[in-house]
Amino acid sequence: MTVAMADTLEARCRTACEIVREAGALALAAFRDRDSLSVQTKGTQDWVTNVDLEVEALIRERLRRVYPRDVIVGEETAHDPSSGNTAWVIDPVDGTTCFMLGLPQWCVVLTYTVDAEPVVSAIFAPVMDELYHATKDGGAFLNETPIRVADATTIGAGLISVGANEHGEPHKSGTFIGNLVADGGMYIRVGACALGLCYVAAGRLLAAYEPKVSPWDDLAGMLLVREAGGKTNAFAPTLASANKRPVLAGAPGIWNAVSPLY
Repeated sequence: MTVAMADTLEARCRTACEIVREAGALALAAFRDRDSLSVQTKGTQDWVTNVDLEVEALIRERLRRVYPRDVIVGEETAHDPSSGNTAWVIDPVDGTTCFMLGLPQWCVVLTYTVDAEPVVSAIFAPVMDELYHATKDGGAFLNETPIRVADATTIGAGLISVGANEHGEPHKSGTFIGNLVADGGMYIRVGACALGLCYVAAGRLLAAYEPKVSPWDDLAGMLLVREAGGKTNAFAPTLASANKRPVLAGAPGIWNAVSPLY
C-alpha cells in the first residue's frame, strides 16, 4: 500500500469515527427514552425503528458533506450500491432487538470498502462508550488503544459467540452449538454481529459465528478481527444486499478447532 493511500484511509477512518460517535449520541438519547420509539417489522425477529432511519440519515448527510461523490449503501435505505463495490456501508443500529428491549448490546457501524473489501471500519457501542476502529494494514484499536485477539490454543479457554436467524437455516446454529459444547467449548449470544466481532478482535471472545448475514453486519468487524491478528472466512465478493452468507472469525490458536464446526 502506498503512503498516499494509507494517508487517505487514515483520514477516512478519522471521519468515520467522528460520524459514528455523533450518530451514537443520537441513538443513545433515544435508547434512554424508548417509550417514544416508533417500530415496524421487517420479518421474524427483524425490526426497524425511527431511530434506525434517523441515524442512517444523519450518517448519510455527514458523509455527503465530506465525500459528496462517494457511493453509500445502508441497511435501511439504498441497500445496494448504485455502481461497483467501492462504497460506504452503514448499519445504523446493529442489534435493533437489543436496543428496543433496553439491552446494551447494540452499536453503530460504518465501513468503507474498495471492490467489496473493507479497508476502513468504525464501530461505536454508545452504552459502553467503546469506539472500535481499524484501517487495512493499520491495526485495530479500542478507544485509541491497540487491541489483539486472544492467544488461546483451545476452545475451552473462553467463549464463542453464536448467532441465529430465520434466513440462515436455524438448525445450523443448533448443530454448531452442539458440536462446540461436545468438543469442550461454550457459547454466548451477543445480539449484534458487529459487536461480537469487536469482542473477538479485543480478545474478549475466542470466536464468533453467524449463519447468514448481510455486508453491513460483518464487513467492519471482519476487518477489525484481521487487523487484530485474527482469522476470518473470505469477504463477500459483492455488496449486493441479497448476498447473505455465514461469517466466522476467531483467534488463530483455535481456528483449526472451530472452523470445522462452520
